[in-house]
Amino acid sequence: MPEYTEEQKAARQKAVRNYEKNNYRLNIVFPKGTKERIEKLGLDKTNSAFIRDTVLAKLDELEKILK
Repeated sequence: MPEYTEEQKAARQKAVRNYEKNNYRLNIVFPKGTKERIEKLGLDKTNSAFIRDTVLAKLDELEKILK
């Protein structure tokens, strides 16, 4: 494994902090078999991308209804 300089470590930590400021992380537990159900759909995206896109689409839909 490569050794990193202190400057590289600091730059990496700064990049991670900046990423975390601009994104919201949510830890969700799904029932067993959910991963397989999503994968079975054969979508051209990761499970995380599918869940993210689905939640954002539903939020947009609900915001339009509730306005």
